[in-house]
Amino acid sequence: MDLNTIFFGGLALLSFAVFFYLGKMKASKSQTDREDRINWSGRKFSFRSCITIALAFFLILYFLNFFILS
Repeated sequence: MDLNTIFFGGLALLSFAVFFYLGKMKASKSQTDREDRINWSGRKFSFRSCITIALAFFLILYFLNFFILS
């Protein structure tokens, strides 16, 4: 192992440890019991429409790249 692997591996382990340590903390009561909370259960887009939009975006980029490079 070289120094680069050791450094970035240690950095990854440290970031995981900080992430899981901070993940245990919970929001205070004043933050969770607000009157103007966002309704996360209401969906603006269905799963099918999100997949369709992503597929169309990918196809547009693919064909633009295909016609520009050829």
